[in-house]
Amino acid sequence: MSEILESRRSIPISKEFFCDGHFYVLTSVSLGGSNLQPEEISEILGRGEEQQIEELLRRGICIPLFFDGDCALDNQTIFVLGDLTEQEERDWIGRLSGKLNIPCGKFVILCGGGDPDELGYAISGKPPKQHYEIFQVIEVPPAEYLVEIYAYLSSMTVQISLEEYDETLEQWYQLNRPGIADIGYIIRLVPLITDPPLPKLVPEIGWCGEFEFRHPEI
Repeated sequence: MSEILESRRSIPISKEFFCDGHFYVLTSVSLGGSNLQPEEISEILGRGEEQQIEELLRRGICIPLFFDGDCALDNQTIFVLGDLTEQEERDWIGRLSGKLNIPCGKFVILCGGGDPDELGYAISGKPPKQHYEIFQVIEVPPAEYLVEIYAYLSSMTVQISLEEYDETLEQWYQLNRPGIADIGYIIRLVPLITDPPLPKLVPEIGWCGEFEFRHPEI
């Protein structure tokens, strides 16, 4: 492991975090050191134009995430800085990868992203509003990071995917990749060595949401 992360850290998403929507943004308080303003980034995210979104991804400014339902990452998500455990590595079913530049050492997850006032507040250094906790800030060593979102059996991503198959596949997963109790997703950050391929964007949405799936031969 890189000397930047000498030991694994595991941080659960806040119990008060709530996202009544399909959209999340992973970014940093410094917005990737881009010198862009929240209004500029929110405008780009709101338009969802492929070329502009890919430029944000390429520069490590943010990773805009789209899910097929509300509250996908709420309550059953943990953030891991460092290596996955043996079980976490064995049991993941879907994965989506990108990169973030975090020169400020403050990683941010935000519900939405299209509202410039909400994005501006999330990076302001102020705590979340009481009863309206739509962002969380996590301290990390300043660096460029590979960010991997892993989906497990209980996640919305996997459960919606399984609706397209018969019960045989779900039974196989339950026996061989049952996941970990109370974990639907892991968002893992490790220091970047080489740039990952740009994540695929959801057609007509323009945000990231196309997971790479492990499909066993049954």
